[in-house]
Amino acid sequence: MPEYEQSGTVTAPPDQLFAYLADVHHLPEYFPHMTSAEPAAGDDVHVEAEVGGDHKEADAWFHVDSDERRIEWGSKTGPYHGWMQVDGVDGGSLVTIHLHQEHETDSSEADLAQAIETIQARAGAPG
Repeated sequence: MPEYEQSGTVTAPPDQLFAYLADVHHLPEYFPHMTSAEPAAGDDVHVEAEVGGDHKEADAWFHVDSDERRIEWGSKTGPYHGWMQVDGVDGGSLVTIHLHQEHETDSSEADLAQAIETIQARAGAPG
């Protein structure tokens, strides 16, 4: 089962960046293919995405650990899961995204790199 990981530095302070990333409503802003993310009860979330021209919907979980500045998520019906960590570094933050999925895909590394680039571009004005 493939694992993917990308990291990048962001000029935003770590607490500010983490607050932006931890808001479920912002997921479609920085994750490629995701079109909607709506919180439900507890850690539950309903997500929608356009993948390879197909519309996908799923119920998932999304857990936020503010003390550690770590977000973990996963599918309720399959082995897809991941985590994101925000750490403070000189001049801002280091964000790392890690993904585990059942099947290898040609786009996963590129999708994570795009997510990092989008986070870097939005970091100056999250919200």
